[in-house]
Formats: sequence, C-alpha cells, structure tokens
Amino acid sequence: MLLAKQAIAAQMDQAADMAELSVAQIQANSAMNRMTAMMASSSRTMNRAQRSANPERTLLTLDQFRTQNEEYAVSNGIYQDAMTQSTSVQVTDDAVQDLLGQLADDAGLELKRELNTANPSETEPVKETAAAEPTPEEEDALTQRLRALRA
Repeated sequence: MLLAKQAIAAQMDQAADMAELSVAQIQANSAMNRMTAMMASSSRTMNRAQRSANPERTLLTLDQFRTQNEEYAVSNGIYQDAMTQSTSVQVTDDAVQDLLGQLADDAGLELKRELNTANPSETEPVKETAAAEPTPEEEDALTQRLRALRA
C-alpha cells in the first residue's frame, strides 16, 4: 500500500510539473501574441505618418516661422528703442550734485566738505552715445533689410 501511495504521489508530481510547464508555455505564447499585435499597430501608425508627411510643407512652415520671428525681433527692437528714448530723462551733473546736497542737508550730513576733500579723477569719463541718430546710409540699409524681411 505504501508503494501504491508513493507511485500515486510520483504521478501527481509529474502531472503538476507538466501543468506548470503548460502554463509557462501559454504565458509565453500570450506575451508573444501581444507583442506581435503591438508591433503591427505601431507599423500601421508609422505607415500612415509617412504617407501624410510632406517635407516641402514642413520646410515652408519652418521658413515662414524664421521670417516672422526675425520681423518680430526687428519691430520689437524698434519699439523698445522708441520707448527707451521717450522715457529717458537727461539730468545735468550740477542738478544731481544739488539734489544730493539737499538730501545730505536733510539727513544732517556734510556732503560738500567730503566732496571737496576727495581727489578728482585725472581722466575724463567716457560718455556713451546710446541715442545717436543713424546716418542716412545706415537708415537706408535698415529700411532695405526690413523690406527684405517682410517680403
């Protein structure tokens, strides 16, 4: 009887091993089928994308974007320059010194005495000409460039 039970147990183990092997094969087959279906779907999508792709139209769109971007940069620069020129105020050095003196007097400081004892610089500071008007030749060149950008 013991031998019969051992034989049955061995047969049961063998059947369980075969069932596990079958399950693993079924899972592998299922994964392969899913991967094949995803690859087929991806391939169909890529084919549709290639058929609808138009390189000439893409290049035209990129060129239009570049042109419009350059035009915007030029017009924005002109606008910013105009705003800077219209909002800037020129104040003389004497007016600044007077205002600093008034502020110092209000605060109880002796600014004039300290300014008189300071050593002045021997070199003249370099003044930048930020608001210089362009020459007629530069103006013509800029106008032609703007026309070319708009065309």
